[in-house]
Amino acid sequence: MTRVLLIGSDRYFAEACVARGLEVVAVRNAGAIHNGVLTFPEEVRQLPVADQTNTEAVISGLAHAGLTLGDFDGIYTNYELAVVMTAGLAQAAGVPGPGADVAVLMRDKYLQKQRLVQAGVAVTGSRVFWNPPVPADVEDLGYPLVLKPVAGVGTEATVRVEDSEAFRKAVTSFFPSGTNHKGLQVEQFVTGEEFCLDGWVHDGAIGFSSVGRYARTCLEAVEAGESLRIYRCTEATHPGLATEANRLATDALSALGLHSGVFHLEFFRLPDGKLVFSECAARRGGPFNEEEVRVSRSVSLAEAAVDLCLGLRPEATPMDPTCEVGSVHPKLPSGVVLNLPRAEELAAIEGVEYVRFYTYLGATYAGPSSSLYQPAAAMLVSAPTATELDLRLSQVETAFVKGSVVSPNTSPRQMRDFQSQVLGRDDLRYQPFTTAAEPEAAGRSV
Repeated sequence: MTRVLLIGSDRYFAEACVARGLEVVAVRNAGAIHNGVLTFPEEVRQLPVADQTNTEAVISGLAHAGLTLGDFDGIYTNYELAVVMTAGLAQAAGVPGPGADVAVLMRDKYLQKQRLVQAGVAVTGSRVFWNPPVPADVEDLGYPLVLKPVAGVGTEATVRVEDSEAFRKAVTSFFPSGTNHKGLQVEQFVTGEEFCLDGWVHDGAIGFSSVGRYARTCLEAVEAGESLRIYRCTEATHPGLATEANRLATDALSALGLHSGVFHLEFFRLPDGKLVFSECAARRGGPFNEEEVRVSRSVSLAEAAVDLCLGLRPEATPMDPTCEVGSVHPKLPSGVVLNLPRAEELAAIEGVEYVRFYTYLGATYAGPSSSLYQPAAAMLVSAPTATELDLRLSQVETAFVKGSVVSPNTSPRQMRDFQSQVLGRDDLRYQPFTTAAEPEAAGRSV
């Protein structure tokens, strides 16, 4: 029987393997297994490890289960922080994969852009620093500038600065003790629309792709503390864009050396219509990327990943879009989650295809996060027109936010008002004080 090693918690990949009768061994962080949030099919053998991104931990975990890398026909991950390690394991096992050198280019965005500059692909100007830079080091790039980790994920710790003073403050925050092992990438800010291209490539040729558009650029959404909203593009809404995007992706993937695998590529379209490469990952996109493509094109990128990790060409036949598809990823204000709407009630709203909660009762939110990977929920919606899609996305987002109850992180007086006005507990407006003999004293201020 064909055996596949999965690194991380990609349930769709695991389900696709099981559906084909493949044996699946999933190495996952022990905490992810024990918290029970993401369950796997019972046919999947799960091995808990302390750190699924650590080579020693993964190989030791296999050894304790009586397994070696040589026991597998394919090795795969959809977890960004494990991409390089997984490529190295596949290389060591002699099974298909991009190779560690290519995987590094897919993770390190500075090295990625330098390789594309050499190949003549349009990218933004950038620099990388391992020690705190000063304004003079980036003067020629011009403001505004974007600062981010050289190998981050999900717009985490990414900021825009408008002048040298803001630059100094951002650098100090990034290098709090004068050093930061992550490395700081500084790049030119791009004004334009942000898109993504999700698909797969085999033997150097793109076999399938789907274009998506962010309602606001990822950075703008983070800065505003707004919910992320993504639309799948069609030829009707964005004529000719798919052809241009595939041309850009072909050039970029060829230069980076990713000849086989799934990919998630982000790019900007400038006001003059020119496309500028942003970054590319050797994995599927983030929340609901798999579902968006399934609903809009009847293609599973997770199933394609199974073929590709075994060295096979995916055989899926994409359908032309028959509706508009988009997703919204609501955030909640700071505080403790006391109540949430029922998922089935949200799913009953017209056009809602999928509902997923990331939060839970008792969860604490610190407010707008610096990462797009901190939504409280996600909803995927379809509609006959782009206008109707926007209305439905807003409807389900509003229903989720209004149906959620979050206690504010605020003063004791305001918390008492919240208990009375929102929870209907007027008896808690003051410090309750009573005795069995004096029940009328309830609510008396002390």
